[in-house]
Amino acid sequence: MRSRILAAGVCGLVLVAGCAASSKTAARDVTITACEPSPSGGHPTASGHIVNHSSKASVYTIHVKFKDSAGNGVGDGLTGVARVEAGATANWHANDTLNAKGPVKCSLASVTRNVSP
Repeated sequence: MRSRILAAGVCGLVLVAGCAASSKTAARDVTITACEPSPSGGHPTASGHIVNHSSKASVYTIHVKFKDSAGNGVGDGLTGVARVEAGATANWHANDTLNAKGPVKCSLASVTRNVSP
């Protein structure tokens, strides 16, 4: 039984890796349009747009780094967009995992694009 589970896991990994665009290529599809601190010192948010430049419907995973005004890391945000048709646009939104006070800066840490099932 264990070998079947391991084989299924490896096949799933190969399938995902075979369909994923490099982070650099996928990142060209994603822009940050807003990076907002929480007025109460809570979780900052980032949001933006995706333009799917690939020829297939795709799933996007977006990892955002949040930094304070001095450049110190104050957390991460992770979001996914389930399906963006080829040539289409979509919006995304990510919340920081930690509370932060004051202004924040946002940057894309990584973007993954996989062919949508």
